[in-house]
Amino acid sequence: MGKQSGVSLIELLVTLAVLGILIGLAVPSFTQLIARNRLTAAANEFVSTVQTARMEAVRRNGRVGICPTTNGTSCSGSDWTRTIVFFDADRDNAVGANDTVIRDVVAAQGNGIVVKGSAPLATNNRMWFSADGFVRMGNPVVRSGDITLCSNKVTSGPNLRTVKVNVSRINVEPSTVTACN
Repeated sequence: MGKQSGVSLIELLVTLAVLGILIGLAVPSFTQLIARNRLTAAANEFVSTVQTARMEAVRRNGRVGICPTTNGTSCSGSDWTRTIVFFDADRDNAVGANDTVIRDVVAAQGNGIVVKGSAPLATNNRMWFSADGFVRMGNPVVRSGDITLCSNKVTSGPNLRTVKVNVSRINVEPSTVTACN
């Protein structure tokens, strides 16, 4: 009898069982990693949007606004998941005929991420930068506010990112909440 090559059925089944156990342990942590990365990416996209608005306000020497939108052409709603950046030529805090939409951003749609504005933004859901690069929110005297991004899919660790905009400074702080609402 000659040499046999290959594996037996029992060896193949043991290998598949071990592989199945390893995959069963790795997939849940990998799903959490993906959810956390999506949350971080959405927060970074929002920071990029705010920085773009600030830069455009200084560059154009005028008012540039950021607001939530449902259609990408006008300010509407209070869900900051989708926003537009616009040059507010007539200074009325709304996108009109004389205004230019600079950027339409969909930061977190469909990923289980909830995006809300803080109290200053809740008064009229607007944030704008003037030519000096300073932010104003809700009421022209308020120069600071937060946008919170929370993920329902992150079950362990920080599931909240708070984008803080204070005068001309923008930073992100991670934290953990029990539930996104």
